[in-house]
Amino acid sequence: MHSVKLLAVFAVAAIVSACQTADPRLVTALRSSSVTQIQLETAPDVNMGGFFDRKKPDPQLSKVVETLDASLKRELKGLPGGKTPAKLIVTLHTVDLASNAGRIILDNDSSMSGSVRLQDAKTGRLIAETGVYVTEKGVRGEGNIGVFVAMAINAAQVSHKRDALAYELSDKFVASVKTWLTQK
Repeated sequence: MHSVKLLAVFAVAAIVSACQTADPRLVTALRSSSVTQIQLETAPDVNMGGFFDRKKPDPQLSKVVETLDASLKRELKGLPGGKTPAKLIVTLHTVDLASNAGRIILDNDSSMSGSVRLQDAKTGRLIAETGVYVTEKGVRGEGNIGVFVAMAINAAQVSHKRDALAYELSDKFVASVKTWLTQK
């Protein structure tokens, strides 16, 4: 029994270490650059989730864009610290921000996806590119008491700060981009 547990631990460690290994060419390209400009855009067909008519933008989209733009500029300028000035272009493809009521009563999730391109700021040459998907899951409860506990937790998450879900998604998105930019 002990050897089975040990084997499982080694298997998980091997999988995790394999996920963290990056192509050395990508790491070299990223390390040679330094983000000096950031451009945030939404795709013309930005997809909205939830109950909204997909032909109309999510009423909260502007708040997500504003929040994400500020976070990108605050957290990513100067990364990863190389000599080549680079422009980071972030294009949002999907933004699904749960309403406060939807989060509390229906434990709705929120998500955001986009593409990230790093280009040489002078020549426009593509240095690297990746896709980013982040989610902020609502707490789900089971049984009579569990549902009410989940509702209380979800209410606390969205009530501690105005536009809390937009900030949570933004922080997760920026953290993913930062991890990608500074990989080893």
